[in-house]
Amino acid sequence: MEDRKDRKEDVKVVDAAKFPPEVRQNRILEEFLSMKPGEVMEVIAPHDPEHLLRHMAHEGLPVDMDAYHSQPNPDGTHSGFFKKLKNAEERIKITSFEDERSFSEKQFNPVGVYSGNNYKVILAYIRAGQFIPVHSPGTDLIFSVFKGTGVGVFGDREVPLKPGSVVIVPGGEKRGIRAITDMEGLHIVSPIPDEKDHSEVVHKLAINKFQ
Repeated sequence: MEDRKDRKEDVKVVDAAKFPPEVRQNRILEEFLSMKPGEVMEVIAPHDPEHLLRHMAHEGLPVDMDAYHSQPNPDGTHSGFFKKLKNAEERIKITSFEDERSFSEKQFNPVGVYSGNNYKVILAYIRAGQFIPVHSPGTDLIFSVFKGTGVGVFGDREVPLKPGSVVIVPGGEKRGIRAITDMEGLHIVSPIPDEKDHSEVVHKLAINKFQ
């Protein structure tokens, strides 16, 4: 992050090139979440970073979609301006499992609906036979089943899951879910996971391994 004299003082400037590619997106999102409501973040990138706007919306971040704009810079880079929603009313999220419902035929589909400064809310859609691989991230987990049945691995326990089940798992402990019937669940994690937290999930999904 850097300050530039040709920008307003209330704009946080983030040079994307300063972050390694494997953590770049997460670091930019962390910078955005650290801002106060109503503040603006300028992201300097080789190309128009508009794709970040769509990703922020998908992840449920409090970004003002209508306020986004971009401009080319004299050095050939582009700047995108992302505004954090200003007041409480703008930041309130009202949705439902039905409104967000989106299953993937390939693997479970986590739909981010909101991100606070230190937590993330996800609606998980898991087809029968699909799974969230067993992994041990550094995040606390609250998982509640809305619809469907399955089996969960939490710590050293394997437990049945049904509508109404609520599971709380502290950071560092194993957790994984396999759906028996199509399943929908509320998935809350804190703090927001980073690339390291996701790496085991990505690896096991690639080799189709639950545990």
